[in-house]
Amino acid sequence: MIEIVEKGRATSDATIGDSVIVPNDIRINGQSLLASADDPVILHEVSTRADELVRVTLTLLARRVSIRAENDPEGS
Repeated sequence: MIEIVEKGRATSDATIGDSVIVPNDIRINGQSLLASADDPVILHEVSTRADELVRVTLTLLARRVSIRAENDPEGS
C-alpha cells in the first residue's frame, strides 16, 4: 500500500471540500520514506472508480542502493 498523507491532520464531513490536503509524508506499507523537498508530490489522472488501478511514480532519496541476487552477500 502507498500512502501520501498530511501528517497530524484529519478531515471530517464538515471540512471535506473546503480544505486542501498538503502531503508531507509518503509511506509504503506503513514505513515513512525520505523524499526530496524540492520534488513535490504530483498526482496525475486519479480515477474515482473502485475497479481501476492507480499508477504511482515516486522519486526517492537513498543513502545506498544495492542491486544483487537476494542470497549473494552484500558488497560482493
